[in-house]
Amino acid sequence: MFFNTRYLMWVFALVGTTFVVAAEAPPTKQAASRLTTEELAHWIDERFAEAWREAKIEPPGLIDDATFLKRTSLDLAGSIPSVSQARDFLGYDGEHRRGNLVDRMLNDPKRPEKYAERTAAHLATVWRRTLVPGNSPEARMAVGLEPWLKEQFNANVPYDEFARKLVTATNNGQPQMVVNTRLGAINGGPTMFFQAVGGKPESAASSVSRVFLGVRIGCAECHNHPFADWKQKDFWGMAAFFAGIKNGAINDSVAATIRPENSTVDYTAAFLTGEPAKIPRDKPPRETLADWMVSPSNSMFAATAVNRVWQHLLGRGMTDSVDDLDKASPAERKILDDLARLFVDAKYDLRWLIAGICKSQLYQRECIVLEETDSEPPPGLRPIKTLSPEQVFNSLEQALALPVAKADGSARFNGLRDQLIARMNEAATNNPEEFKAGIPQALLLMNGRLTTEATDLDQSRTLRGVLDAPFLDTESKLTTLYLATFSRPPRDEEKKFLLDHIRKQAGGDKQKQAYAEIFWGLLNSPEFVLEK
Repeated sequence: MFFNTRYLMWVFALVGTTFVVAAEAPPTKQAASRLTTEELAHWIDERFAEAWREAKIEPPGLIDDATFLKRTSLDLAGSIPSVSQARDFLGYDGEHRRGNLVDRMLNDPKRPEKYAERTAAHLATVWRRTLVPGNSPEARMAVGLEPWLKEQFNANVPYDEFARKLVTATNNGQPQMVVNTRLGAINGGPTMFFQAVGGKPESAASSVSRVFLGVRIGCAECHNHPFADWKQKDFWGMAAFFAGIKNGAINDSVAATIRPENSTVDYTAAFLTGEPAKIPRDKPPRETLADWMVSPSNSMFAATAVNRVWQHLLGRGMTDSVDDLDKASPAERKILDDLARLFVDAKYDLRWLIAGICKSQLYQRECIVLEETDSEPPPGLRPIKTLSPEQVFNSLEQALALPVAKADGSARFNGLRDQLIARMNEAATNNPEEFKAGIPQALLLMNGRLTTEATDLDQSRTLRGVLDAPFLDTESKLTTLYLATFSRPPRDEEKKFLLDHIRKQAGGDKQKQAYAEIFWGLLNSPEFVLEK
């Protein structure tokens, strides 16, 4: 068979026959005013080891390198790793290889991997889903926030500054959005947040309180909160800060006073502590709110930020609900508040926080499976996580070696990306430990165009690359398919069974079809769509 140079280069990239690994590096030193990320990881491990001893909990063991690679790639980059990345990492035994991988994914901008850029893009998706839940009616508009969010994460903007930018964003009285009618894409700056959550003072107050302070005050809009201490005056005191917002337009000259519809009562801006806001004449109300909100003395802000990062990386927050921090017991909040203070000392550096958590043994422990579905897992131990719709598509894109149709990815595969994500959003939850996608997700993958073409010997780029590679024997081809989907080689029992099946097939075409069937089975396995 004739191979042209370009095709051979693509095959080499797919199967990962060359190994390039970053030079071994010791733990990096950081500013003396804060812990290094390695010290932070040690601090986390010590605190939870103490909690487990007191609770007489025997923690699970540590995961292997393949599971760590897949877990970290999904959590930080939003996709499974490539075959070559898996081969590189699994073939390297340096002492600091796991920590180095975390640092590269957060900080390395070099091509071709562009780790830092991919991580920034994924974090933008994660926070966009936090700002506007993915299964809400406004979720499609909120996608327009992602370019701006990516800029913030790419620049590692401190979290307090990021929150301030979002809460105080203005558009000079005009709604800010650009609609591409051909692609159905919406692009805009941070003010799109207010449009996406409803474009009213009430919705802005409710969303800002939930996202950045970890409290749900929306139930107090019409009456005192039935399950918390929030009063109706607390809700409208917060809403008054956003009195200048109307249908997405923002007028900063409007006074911080608001009268609810069908009411005769005027409410003036007040913080959730109940303290009336003193707003200088030359300062927009939302800036006064931001000053109070991101202040180091406001424990709700830093604790909520840490809790959200913790939920993203470990599947559940340190408290029962990241949106109900006010209901958490002092015992639940002890480690959270202490870690929040370290986060403040680190100048609200999100990369520092993420790196410290990922380098901890706590993050690197095996998932637990509870015997009773309604039981709460022990503190700090992670459940199996479901992948977000974007993670599923990105992983399919990686495993199938799909071509990108547009440079910005907005129209990839003639709208298949948007269709898949929209369908999966119908069954997706906003909690990574809840699995409700189930049958719809399985049917979408099993019968969808992407996976159908993925196992077609004439159309599948991955299958063609593996089966046509002259330097791969039967076992190496099987291993490559496993690395492409599960980021690990087949286990001994899997390898023996599947190799026997392949070798029993008479003729080259039937053997190729056996590989296609195996690839289809791997793509539709729970292991592909769950994060352990």
